[in-house]
Amino acid sequence: MKSTATVSVIIATHNRAVMLDECLAHLRAQQFKPGDEVIVVDNASTDETRTVVARHQASWPTPLRLLHEPTPGKSHAIALAVSEARGDLLAFTDDDVNVGATWLDTVRAPMTEDPSVALAGGPVVARWEPAVPRHFRRAIAQHPRLGAPIALLDYGDRRAALGERTLLGANLAVRRDVFNAVGGFPTHLGKLRGTLLSGEDDELCRRVQSAGHRAVYLPDAVVSHWVPAQRARVGYFLNWFFWSGITHALMEEGRSPAGRTVAALPLYLVRRTAAAAVGVLSALLTGHATLALTRAIDVAFASGYAAQRWGLIKRTAAPREAVGEPA
Repeated sequence: MKSTATVSVIIATHNRAVMLDECLAHLRAQQFKPGDEVIVVDNASTDETRTVVARHQASWPTPLRLLHEPTPGKSHAIALAVSEARGDLLAFTDDDVNVGATWLDTVRAPMTEDPSVALAGGPVVARWEPAVPRHFRRAIAQHPRLGAPIALLDYGDRRAALGERTLLGANLAVRRDVFNAVGGFPTHLGKLRGTLLSGEDDELCRRVQSAGHRAVYLPDAVVSHWVPAQRARVGYFLNWFFWSGITHALMEEGRSPAGRTVAALPLYLVRRTAAAAVGVLSALLTGHATLALTRAIDVAFASGYAAQRWGLIKRTAAPREAVGEPA
């Protein structure tokens, strides 16, 4: 008879007591098993985070632990949680996320049933702040790539091998021993206040599969992510893709770009950027604002990639749009 894998659910939080309260209310309804636990890491909050967690602890069906990490940055908070975790599996979500009714059972099942599966996760759908314009919501639905800056993900309604795709840290479970063996989340790609670095999830998925383990996408493991109106802005999107370019350049450090290069940049990227720049102008002239944005993000990505490759980025400098990002 197969034993059920125990799970440590991990949440890093910084000054989001109200959203954390809602997050924990949804988690409390999960079907916890003996040995499961939830770990909340307070990453130097100054709000009512401690009070919120204490209130939930009073009636929580399984151990609910509150840890404190004073060093800013989600990667530091996660590292502390992992060092304290006792579960066979680590299930990550965020303080602005509400998990679905069967989320915990769904992410647990494949790794209980099949020892070759080491990583699993599913869709991240939007919970829109009412102030987010309808035209913006329609644009995201029509152009799924635009969902990346607001942490949305949907690979369809069928379970499948993950392959070269990535899961998001808002909805990702991994075997604890495998997570530690591959080095965990790469700290140089993790979220830091004042930046929009975002490559830690992608790199973890790549490392786990490169080590010979299976990773699966689970369409029924659904969570919903809060999308505030302040992120429904062109400036935020362009800044996010600029930092995505920086992230990808960091991930490729130590490796020569594939194929021909121009000024240390891959030729394919130079060509794509030139075409995108022309596309932006064409779309604006014809009144297609959303199409212009889909072209402009290619330019922003290439600009960030080039800035990192050319040594122009100091990650201690906070871009204006990055202020207020989660820990």
